[in-house]
Amino acid sequence: MRKIAILIILLFAGLSSQAKNKTWTCINEDGETVFTIDAIYVSDFYNGLAVVHKNTLVNNAWVTGDGYVNTKGEIVIPCDLLKAQDFKANVAWIKRDGESFYRLIDKTGKVIPTQQYEKVGTFFESDLKRCAVYKDGKMGFVDELGNEVIPCKYIGSSSFNEGLASVALASSVKGEYGFINRDGEVVIPLAFIQAGTSSFKNGLARATVAGKTVLIDKKGNVVFKTTKGNIQGANYGLVSVITKANRQGWGWVNFKDEFVIDPIYDHAINFNEDGYAVVEKGDLKGMIDTTGKMILPMKYETIYCDISKDGYYCGVYPSVRVTSLANAQKDYFDADLKKIPLENVKYLMGANNGKRIAFSNLEDGKGYLDRDFQIVIPPLFAKAKTFHEGLAWVRH
Repeated sequence: MRKIAILIILLFAGLSSQAKNKTWTCINEDGETVFTIDAIYVSDFYNGLAVVHKNTLVNNAWVTGDGYVNTKGEIVIPCDLLKAQDFKANVAWIKRDGESFYRLIDKTGKVIPTQQYEKVGTFFESDLKRCAVYKDGKMGFVDELGNEVIPCKYIGSSSFNEGLASVALASSVKGEYGFINRDGEVVIPLAFIQAGTSSFKNGLARATVAGKTVLIDKKGNVVFKTTKGNIQGANYGLVSVITKANRQGWGWVNFKDEFVIDPIYDHAINFNEDGYAVVEKGDLKGMIDTTGKMILPMKYETIYCDISKDGYYCGVYPSVRVTSLANAQKDYFDADLKKIPLENVKYLMGANNGKRIAFSNLEDGKGYLDRDFQIVIPPLFAKAKTFHEGLAWVRH
């Protein structure tokens, strides 16, 4: 008995020198417990699996690493990995301790043979089943079977937008950029000498021709150029331009090269999917619509504006002292830009594209609201992560 006791003491003494497991509870959208697990930290569920980082006792020794748990709380891939990606597709990259390269695995943990890559991107279901990989600093792409379908000879964008990726040959002296498709075919010649990558949105992409930024279509034809400034992007029939040095003097022109919104802003972010843009003057931010009308006043230090993802807009007031977002004075707005009356709410954490908005009350208890800002899961937790795939992690 004494030997067993000493062994236990030694084991826990070893554990005390590193991060300790904590008890995490996985809940559903009704706040019901699905399972609990002991881990150092946990990640969101993707395709039914979540990365967990934990200490595991193996042969009387503590092993600390990443692994995967399923929605039943079962560890389906052991937590002995140095790194593990989320399963944002049917495959994911992992890295083992002592190895300098990544391995590709399926959801059962089976290794899919690939070449040895020193750096990898992330597989996304929406990204044409292609993933960027790197050898000797040069980029290529593999498919979900591990085949190198585009050889590692490029630099440039690690993702495809509207079916195309902006790349330049790594061997190029001038760094001429163009666009390739998912099969590695050059669709738009590598002929644009510019500072970096571009990407297509709404069928248009920025490119540099004779030192001037223009908009091109998917055939590489120049479809718009301006005399008003340097093009930053285009949507809603408007083209954002900067007209002054130090990337200041933001405004928007139409495709007749006429100013629709005068270049009066120090900085701006292009219009989002709701047709709103955050603009800045003198370190204060506001929000405008596509007519240039100010719809949130220019009085905030920061504005978060993704109603589809988060469930709200948030304007954060400037503070005299450095303070956290949680403690800063804030206004919250709904989709109609009406201020949301929130009682006993310290801050909102977002909905992560789901039905539930994580929040903290004034006493730092964490819970969840629905998208009508009604409490559906009381703030009984010390920590609460956002929902993904209908599940969330909480700690008491």
